[in-house]
Amino acid sequence: MKTDETGHGKIFCLGFPKTGTTSLEVALQHLGYKVCRGNGRNNHTNYLIALFVHREYDELRRMIRHFDAFADLPWGGTDFYLWLSETYPEARFIQTIREPQAWFRSLSNAAHSLDENSETALESTHAAGHYGAVYLFNKVWQIHSMAGAKERLLEIYGQLNSDIESHFAGQDRFFSFALTQERRWDELCDFLDKKVPDRPFPLENPSQRSR
Repeated sequence: MKTDETGHGKIFCLGFPKTGTTSLEVALQHLGYKVCRGNGRNNHTNYLIALFVHREYDELRRMIRHFDAFADLPWGGTDFYLWLSETYPEARFIQTIREPQAWFRSLSNAAHSLDENSETALESTHAAGHYGAVYLFNKVWQIHSMAGAKERLLEIYGQLNSDIESHFAGQDRFFSFALTQERRWDELCDFLDKKVPDRPFPLENPSQRSR
């Protein structure tokens, strides 16, 4: 993909984890983009989250040069969109969305996948190598335990999605996208000016098919 310092050709996914970001990553790869994929235990995700938390924008800009598209943490679920939209005025921005209660259930299931105890689940997740994600929970969302965190997480989810929609209101560089939409390829490719691939739209997390 041809890109430049204004962000032409770049795509930033602003959706929270567990809103279909993995499916979007695969879809963008099918369309020919080099995608900076999120994964809680890979080096670049942990590194990028730390850079964002400490606002190391020069190094973030350097990392952005290496890819065409970006998804998951720290691109989504944070106020990173404010700097990105100003710094890359010709980039395109995709907000993946999901019904709030379904989103929380999925996030909670992931957080408890290694430890069913809400008091210690995040520490167990951190110990398993998801350093960056837990660091973001602590420093950005101000959540240190999953015990009693539902109301706070839903508040963060709703407020940030609303803020993003307001920020990009009326701009044709912004697209809000749900995996429950029937014409997923058509709408995504129309936004990106791409030909619709002759293949099913990837649904990487089966729990999102009907929610």
